[in-house]
Amino acid sequence: MTGRHRFGAVFVFVALAAEGILFATPGAFAQQTCSCLVTVPASADAIGRLTQVRGDVQMSQAGGYAGVDAEAPVYAGARIMTGAQASASLAIGANCALDIPANATVKVDPIEGGMCVSLDTPVATVIPGTSEPGMLPVLLGGAAVGGAAALIIGLQDDDDAVSR
Repeated sequence: MTGRHRFGAVFVFVALAAEGILFATPGAFAQQTCSCLVTVPASADAIGRLTQVRGDVQMSQAGGYAGVDAEAPVYAGARIMTGAQASASLAIGANCALDIPANATVKVDPIEGGMCVSLDTPVATVIPGTSEPGMLPVLLGGAAVGGAAALIIGLQDDDDAVSR
């Protein structure tokens, strides 16, 4: 392999790796962490309850999501969502009490030996002051085109045979 071909192969690898890292979704790197681990058996019975509800709080039901009030029972597999001006308090088992802020989701998932109660809050989004596109898409587009060209050049058979 000539120096030109090696450079093309390395360039393609670096361009594709950088693109994968830059455009990967945050969920691809995130793992579920439990705010509470509760030793409550997974059953058809309620495993907890909402102790306080303020504003628009929705919980997954058999037919989708529905608004709930304080003292609503919570079952294994539940999803609880709070609106923009809402909050709630959740009690599951003997030692899991969780305050749910506005714009959050709580998941109550069965795990081996109990329940994992996890709180997902939205990540703040920073919006640039101008609506003009930045240089990153231009640079990544150039890298993609250059990488594709390098790959095509690298895969060409130059027929550099010394003798026939």
